[in-house]
Amino acid sequence: MLALFLGGGGLAYGLHNLVIQLCALLILAVHRETALRFIRDAPLALRVLVGASLALPLLQLVPLPPEIWQSLPAREPIVAGLELVGTNANAWFPASVDPARTLVAFCGTLAPATIIAIGSMLPAEQRLSLVRAALWACLAAFALGVFQYTSANTAGLLYSERTSADTFYATFTNRNSTALLFVLALALLAGMPRPKSPLWIWIAGAAASLFALAVILTQSRSGMAIGALVGAFLLFRLGFDLLRRRDAGDAPKARTIIMALAGLALLGTVLGTSFLSGGRIADSLDRFSAGAADRPEMWDDGTYAAGQYWPVGSGMGTFDEVFQLHESLEYISPRKAGRAHSDWLEIAIEGGLAALVLGMAWLAWCATNAIPRRSSPNPWMPLAAGVGIACIALQSLIDYPLRNQTLLCFAALLIVMLVRERDEVR
Repeated sequence: MLALFLGGGGLAYGLHNLVIQLCALLILAVHRETALRFIRDAPLALRVLVGASLALPLLQLVPLPPEIWQSLPAREPIVAGLELVGTNANAWFPASVDPARTLVAFCGTLAPATIIAIGSMLPAEQRLSLVRAALWACLAAFALGVFQYTSANTAGLLYSERTSADTFYATFTNRNSTALLFVLALALLAGMPRPKSPLWIWIAGAAASLFALAVILTQSRSGMAIGALVGAFLLFRLGFDLLRRRDAGDAPKARTIIMALAGLALLGTVLGTSFLSGGRIADSLDRFSAGAADRPEMWDDGTYAAGQYWPVGSGMGTFDEVFQLHESLEYISPRKAGRAHSDWLEIAIEGGLAALVLGMAWLAWCATNAIPRRSSPNPWMPLAAGVGIACIALQSLIDYPLRNQTLLCFAALLIVMLVRERDEVR
């Protein structure tokens, strides 16, 4: 809850992030035995990945002798700058071109690492309780977004950023991040065990409809595209459950699933009618006909910058400092490119080969653990978590979802849901 309502502003809101990180350290201190058990008993691959993710920015902060750091790629401007201001360029310096930024990047890993370390040691039912709490928090965020939206975003905003009156922001400054949050909420909802009470089934259906509506109202093209992926997964699960119930002769439960499918069809009809009548849904879908603005230019310059610092990288968190040095004159505009609008490209610039390999290793681990085992009590949750990780990876191609604490923590929650119980591993 804290990360959801404080962590959606990104680097510009350092004090918000600091509160989240201090709370993470407090949780680690209170649950130190659980954290130690994670170090001792968690799956080896997961421990290695978490440890490597924490270690990468720290290694970039280790001071190096001048013979080494000056020989790293694209360090000549730093040497020239130090000499220009009268600083001894032959002193020891770290691999990062801006140690303060890299330290901030390391601090950003504390909250998700805490969630993974503590959450992965919980029993399956308690992990499901974490998901339920996250879903209720998303409903609270949706309510805040409705209040903002009905005021044309003149009231209730958590961040004083440039906003559009017809965009759904909720707890973020970036519409794409808002859309991804509700896409991930849809994925988690699709992976939950089917409620036994018809009332809770209707509540889950209503929540899914609200989350889907929120994605569309953000007018995020990437959010709507990956939302279609989660929608297909949800339909697949409902269809699978329907066939299984009918084969088992469970008519009441089959009727409930048919009613859920009918509800989704009704939602699609409402959205389609809004689109045909030129309403807000039409405004959202019309954005697909718009161009990619200046992102191709940023990707072009970003690729060049990554090559300049390859294979070591400039240091985690230093994109804003180094990109301006390598920006092409023909692409310069009054607006500053504070992000590469591609997390994959940005980590290639900042972390080089090691960061890309680490990112691919995380994806490989998630893909492997998303495949459910026969002994799993709920095979849909790992599949849903895997779909959620895929959505993050896909949006990371054209945006920067993992540059705020909220989505980092949600990614960590998905990873927790991918950790198998001991009896599943056997």
